[in-house]
Amino acid sequence: MSTPRPPSLLSRRTILKGALAGAGVLSLTSCAGQDGLIFGPPLVEPKPAPRTADGEVVIEANERPYALAGQTVSLRHYNDLAVGPVIRVRGGETLRLLLKNALLPTGGDYLCTATPDDQPDNVPHGLGTTNMHLHGLHVSPNSPADNILMMVKPGESYHYRYDIPADHPNGTYFYHAHFHGSVALQVSGGMAGPLIVEGPLDDIPEIKAARERILVLQSQRFDGAGRCDDYALLDRNGPTYVNGQQAPVISLQPGEVQRWRIINATHASFYSLQVAQHLLVGLCYDGNPLPYTQTTERLRLSPGNRADVLIKGGAPGIYALTGIDTQELIAWVRVEGPPQDMPLYQGSLPVPPELLPISDSDVTYGRRLTFGMTGAPDHVLFTINEQPFSCSDTWKIPLNAVEEWHITNQTADIHPFHIHVNPFQMLSGGRVPAGRWLDTVEIPPYQSIAFRTRFRTYTGTFVFHCHVLTHEDMGMMQGIEVV
Repeated sequence: MSTPRPPSLLSRRTILKGALAGAGVLSLTSCAGQDGLIFGPPLVEPKPAPRTADGEVVIEANERPYALAGQTVSLRHYNDLAVGPVIRVRGGETLRLLLKNALLPTGGDYLCTATPDDQPDNVPHGLGTTNMHLHGLHVSPNSPADNILMMVKPGESYHYRYDIPADHPNGTYFYHAHFHGSVALQVSGGMAGPLIVEGPLDDIPEIKAARERILVLQSQRFDGAGRCDDYALLDRNGPTYVNGQQAPVISLQPGEVQRWRIINATHASFYSLQVAQHLLVGLCYDGNPLPYTQTTERLRLSPGNRADVLIKGGAPGIYALTGIDTQELIAWVRVEGPPQDMPLYQGSLPVPPELLPISDSDVTYGRRLTFGMTGAPDHVLFTINEQPFSCSDTWKIPLNAVEEWHITNQTADIHPFHIHVNPFQMLSGGRVPAGRWLDTVEIPPYQSIAFRTRFRTYTGTFVFHCHVLTHEDMGMMQGIEVV
């Protein structure tokens, strides 16, 4: 390969074709110019969340110009960052969070695919109004905690308070905007950030010694003016950004072990991630520790999914991290430097009691659901059990109920099912092994999933929905009241 052009001018598709032709790996010399630089900037880690003197996390939602991968765009984002800052908590702590809404009260014309007179809840609206959701956390759904049915209007602020259970599963979660009607545009614009729950799993010596990397995947599209104010733009996936960068370089040494916390914070992109000539050792999925580590070649992540994995650097070289389904280059993995011989942990993991298997005799009730859609192409609604979301329609479920759900996707789209507050244990479907605990799982077109879940600890109202966020905004959501 000849001396490369600057990263901003060189086609990633051209580079990736060369990498894939060589089983996803390039030699260090083949991808370096005279200055030794390789394609793409070094990975930039998300910043720690700012806190006040008394420990309150401060998150400001705003909309300002931002230089995203060399293009000036207008982002709806947190704290003027492409990716929201990292929040860290431990089980037994109380997280206090101040959300300031500095978004614009109006934002132009929007594509509404249902008429407001017919379905005012299920069209894009309130794009300057927001709130906060802690995705995957087992916390109260009531104010001042994870109440996603409240609103924080432009110019307003709200003090959230979340009591984290002492035995909360240790792993990777995230926080994001969740005001119904504006979720897709806000999250796709950057209103999401990592949330880490630390605990006993992190104290395993081999895991503790591994360098942590946080990889937040986003997929954004903009019009010619660098804006995304139209839901029609969200119908097509844009390029993937990792921590606000295109094709960044993740460096590790031969024999070094790193812990990657990967978050699919896109509004609608699905990934089967693979690092050429490297295996990944799974620790947690959706923040839920596995009973025992699992080695895999590919990592399937739907919108809203997270994974904690270990990776050990192989032979020196440049390896492609790709989304195998689309052959999209996500990042480069550069292995170079003095060799190490760090132990790669493979063994049992601490699993809290609430993630123990649910037996047949535990189940108190069963449900069958359908995900569908209705209407003409210019008047689409997405539905659950043939009904779009209504604020006045909630299902009542008794506290401590243990339910088995079967959900069928009646459409040609993939729908990632996500439920708030309580995770679920898979029985079948979803392209994941039976027995795995998740809070988000895909339902392929015209297929079904089955799982069991415990409605424990908290009463109150929360929701489940499709985590393709345009589908959620246009009706594919249902309220639950635990009583």
